[in-house]
Amino acid sequence: MFKLQVVDSEGKRIEEIEEACAIYTARLKRKHIKQLYLQALKYGTSFLYIGKKEEDMLSNLFLLHPKNMEPIMDEGEGEIEGWKYRGKDGDIEIPAEEIIHFPYDADIGEVFGMSFLGRLVQTLHLMLNTELNLAEIVDKFALPILQWLIEVGDDEELQEEELQGIVDSLENQLEYSNDVVTTNRITTDTIGFAQSQYDMVPVLQSIKESFGLLTFPMSLIGGKADNLSAIKTQAAQYINDLKDLQMDLSDILIEQLYEPFIEQELNKIPGQDYANIYLIFPTLTTESNADVATWLFPAIRHGLISRDEARSQLSFRGKALPVEELEFIDDSWIEAVEANIASAQQTGDYTDPTKPNEPKNRSGKGDGKDTKNEP
Repeated sequence: MFKLQVVDSEGKRIEEIEEACAIYTARLKRKHIKQLYLQALKYGTSFLYIGKKEEDMLSNLFLLHPKNMEPIMDEGEGEIEGWKYRGKDGDIEIPAEEIIHFPYDADIGEVFGMSFLGRLVQTLHLMLNTELNLAEIVDKFALPILQWLIEVGDDEELQEEELQGIVDSLENQLEYSNDVVTTNRITTDTIGFAQSQYDMVPVLQSIKESFGLLTFPMSLIGGKADNLSAIKTQAAQYINDLKDLQMDLSDILIEQLYEPFIEQELNKIPGQDYANIYLIFPTLTTESNADVATWLFPAIRHGLISRDEARSQLSFRGKALPVEELEFIDDSWIEAVEANIASAQQTGDYTDPTKPNEPKNRSGKGDGKDTKNEP
């Protein structure tokens, strides 16, 4: 789900506070986080009740439907001092500190957020209706419309009523077509693709671009992308938006859950007893484990990340075993490493990574590739 880290001014973790917070929120499960997100994205705001506590532990957590919640405002301070829950048996007032209030994309000064799915559904309906209506539009206007022109000779005299009778008769005969019957006394203009055309392609493209503004990759719901690069770009943008959602929830939980507990129950003062609180969520990525491995092992070897962080990138649980405790199934692996190093030393292509300020070997020779990687 996520890991809690409490650090001092030097960035060192304070395990005493972390352990107390872990016990306090032991019953906060993944399902609660999932429901918080679902309600916030669907309704614009989500509410999690955390009021009941037993032995410094949250004992009964459940979500409340946003439609039943009404804020109780402090008119003097302009802040929320509580919530009124409209239930079947009447209204119940709940103190603000017993509710986690998570609004999504709320305007300044607004208590409730805006529904992400609501905007998404509007765009989807617009696209669907346009594409469904396209068949009818093409049926009417893509095929030529014939105009039946009735012309009266100079030597013939017809009254207006008689001429209109002929027009009506032809219209009755052409009842099931889109053809038009007129007299030569009516000025007309031909309708077709050559002129007076309403081009539907730019319209559909514009709607899909508007859909893309919601940063939801169409390839995830069966849509098409131009190429693999476009799909990766859309997916990367989507991952960035999900990271923003993680940070939003992190701020809410720290502000409304962990900071009050640390100050009130543990009597720890921010800025003195601790400097900051972080919620570390699992890393989101579009890469497969095979793709991650191409940069993961060199990153471990050069000290950019720890082996425990590498396991997290691969979605492995638990801590990595110490290198000295690793058992290699095939001893030839070690022999291959030693042989590659010896060969590189003989040719002068070997660079000792432990020596500081030594130029790096960028030729790729003597690198040993995966044979030097620590498992």
